[in-house]
Amino acid sequence: MNIAIVDDELLDIRILEKYLQIYASLHQTSIEIETFQNPEKFLASYTPYKYTAVFLDIYMLGTDGVTIAGKIREIDSEATIIFQTSSPDHMPSAFSLHAYDYLLKPAEKERIFQLMDDITRQDTNDEESLHFMEGKTECRILFRDIVGIRSNGHYLHITDNELNEHRSRMTFSEAEAVLSRDGRFLLINRGTLVNMEHVTDFRNGICVIKDAIHMPYNVKKHKELEQTYQNFMFSKLRKTMSP
Repeated sequence: MNIAIVDDELLDIRILEKYLQIYASLHQTSIEIETFQNPEKFLASYTPYKYTAVFLDIYMLGTDGVTIAGKIREIDSEATIIFQTSSPDHMPSAFSLHAYDYLLKPAEKERIFQLMDDITRQDTNDEESLHFMEGKTECRILFRDIVGIRSNGHYLHITDNELNEHRSRMTFSEAEAVLSRDGRFLLINRGTLVNMEHVTDFRNGICVIKDAIHMPYNVKKHKELEQTYQNFMFSKLRKTMSP
């Protein structure tokens, strides 16, 4: 597991680094930590999938973490970004950038341990994949790379993270049985399942995926579905507001 810490305050870096090292020792997990006091230096060396997670300070000399996160998102839409700050004022901006979590300084050991448990579980889930036949070709797509599936006639249409659509004779019920064990997937209509990680808007009867795909959802269950989506999106931020 590779972790990057980007913070212009050396003391804050050392505190977080210490807690991560304790976590690694207690859980017999290998964690490689790279630290950056200069965010531009971090960006210059950044490549997609280089880090399991990036801890990013919001208030930094000459720039801010939200701007840096935006630049990361331009080249890596799947990066796991955890904001750190002394104020909750930037939570809406963090939410819009699909931050994984939002930590208030000073870092607390129990909070860091809880977060690392979540990230570890996510890593495990992200290795799971859906196997299906597309024509005579055997295909495999990681759960994290599936944005949605829908039944259409005798075929199952599976849309991946690049918005490519795969067509399979696999039944919807077979796919749902596999994906339902992952909490990211939500049944929004009969024969339609979406990955909430890729949903960019969810209201007024329409589920928007990656700002490109529009899927109607069951209006009779709109309150339940919208609440489930909101709970999912805020679940990563709620704990930071606890006393």
